[in-house]
Amino acid sequence: MSQNPCFFFAADQNYFPYACLAARRVLDVSGPIKGFILQMGVSTEDLEVGDRLLGSAVSILDVSKFMEARNFDPGHLTLATYIRLFADELAEFKPYDHIVYADSDVLFNRSIVDLANTQLLAPLLAAHDEQCYFDTKYRRRLPMKPGAPKFNAGVLVFNMPMVRREGLLQRTRELASQRVDNMDQGALNVAFEDRWQTMHPYWNVMTNFTSQVRFDKAFARHFTRGKPWSNRPIGVELEALAIYRHLAKDTPWAGHFARQARFVLKRFTRKLDAITGFLTNDEKRRRRSLFDAEQVSAVFAEHADRLMMAVRYPERVSGIESKKTTTSPR
Repeated sequence: MSQNPCFFFAADQNYFPYACLAARRVLDVSGPIKGFILQMGVSTEDLEVGDRLLGSAVSILDVSKFMEARNFDPGHLTLATYIRLFADELAEFKPYDHIVYADSDVLFNRSIVDLANTQLLAPLLAAHDEQCYFDTKYRRRLPMKPGAPKFNAGVLVFNMPMVRREGLLQRTRELASQRVDNMDQGALNVAFEDRWQTMHPYWNVMTNFTSQVRFDKAFARHFTRGKPWSNRPIGVELEALAIYRHLAKDTPWAGHFARQARFVLKRFTRKLDAITGFLTNDEKRRRRSLFDAEQVSAVFAEHADRLMMAVRYPERVSGIESKKTTTSPR
């Protein structure tokens, strides 16, 4: 169990409203825990709204000068995207042993304290990226070992004493500056290879490929495709939109959530994967048609309960075997 945990979001002007709403949701469903929003370039008007919405429970910190002083080249991404990679250098985080990071498009349904207090035997706690079970191209793009699993970096728990001792975030920054594929997320996966523990999959239920898991079962819903505030919020459940509307109702951001979710279309097109995969000779679609999110989640939930490190050869774990990949589990 963590001795002193905290959580944080990071955002620029574009994502700051959604980071504030996500943080407000964390406070509403969680026990006492300190929170932070690390921001760059946010307007005075939005900062005032954020302060009013979150109060003293969440500190909103301007890290613009801190990040600019690092002379880090963000490439085609925004500099704010890389804020989480500097958690080991931020003075505000020195008192905390477990630090939970979440993307601004993550909505929590369960107390983040439960996640922060997970027993950690490794530097990082992360959820297997379930897309990898039917799309293994990342193994050709990233300098990782054969059969290496990949995690999604939208929800992470850093075991800071171990991270600092092993210099893992420093290594991540070096890899990101070298333009490792997928930049920040790819760099994290390479730097933390063999050093991450399996997170219960319900803490990061992504809407692109885990729509089979209902919203009310997710500990945290990650809107990795359509966003609740987008023009076409495909994959966003009506329950989620209702929560966002409630969170934003007394703010200038309420109008961002006026549209209705369109999740039926996505579910329908998923049913066509087997047919379109056969007609187009698309291996990814064929394999995706066999994917059972509930079954895979049950496997990794057991791994999380047993405090297991990430398991290699995810095709074997998910019941989908690749002819090109060795299938013996680690």
